[in-house]
Amino acid sequence: MTIITHAAPSSLLWACILTTLLIVPKGIHAQSGVDEQDGSDPVSMKSRVVVDAEAYLFVGEARHYAMRFGYEYGIQNGKHLFGMSLPFVHAIYNADFGGYENTTGVGDLKMRYLFVPFLQTSKAGLQRVSTYAEVSAPTGDYRLGRGAGTWLFKPGMVFTFRSNPYVSFYPEIKFQLSGGAGNSLGGGDGAPDANDTNLDGKIQNLSFSLPVVVLVKDWDGWFSLNAMYTRSLSENVDFIFLRTDFGRMIGANTSAALNISKFIAGQPRLNVLVQARFQFFIR
Repeated sequence: MTIITHAAPSSLLWACILTTLLIVPKGIHAQSGVDEQDGSDPVSMKSRVVVDAEAYLFVGEARHYAMRFGYEYGIQNGKHLFGMSLPFVHAIYNADFGGYENTTGVGDLKMRYLFVPFLQTSKAGLQRVSTYAEVSAPTGDYRLGRGAGTWLFKPGMVFTFRSNPYVSFYPEIKFQLSGGAGNSLGGGDGAPDANDTNLDGKIQNLSFSLPVVVLVKDWDGWFSLNAMYTRSLSENVDFIFLRTDFGRMIGANTSAALNISKFIAGQPRLNVLVQARFQFFIR
């Protein structure tokens, strides 16, 4: 029998710290070129450093905890952005993994390029069309649940609609495919299957999401809801999640957000994803 101790993960500690920051009274945010619109924008073109503390809670006893460090560099014309991120993953399994049931290591390296072919500055209507291409390199060990075990390619498109200065919509469509056989997503974008870490064949996923973001100017923050649907074309399996975000500016060039994604319908693998995100804007 394998006995695994579930120590308090650093990601949950970060979430507690973040919650404290989110309720700090207004007054610490100085005026600058960055505001809550930039902090809440899922396709922001601002250069920034991004740090994510993540907790993946799967159906059953499997747990993944990750610290993801990323850098986004945006060209000043607001039409091109290059990004890269690398996670450090701690995986916990209540199963026989040959002594590797509780280990930490590097996950899959992600690189992306974002291009904006359409941009306008009107106060309402279609503001922007953003296209992107994301590539994940198999730097994480798929046998230990840290990666897909193959190259992943994800092209996508995001539309930015603004109904008024305080409410924005960001409908997104994306397609994910693998260069070879890989560990399936486990119901979450970028998360391997915690119940079966073997290579299962090529990955092909079509995803749609519809985030709505409401700015709260008096609080220098925002709230958002996001319905996310993924269809695994290779497995004929559906995943539906609902994500809620709470965030605010906590400094002149820094934002913090608490994001929670909950499984709603389909075949459950990933049950809850909790993410604490910090963004440090450079310009």
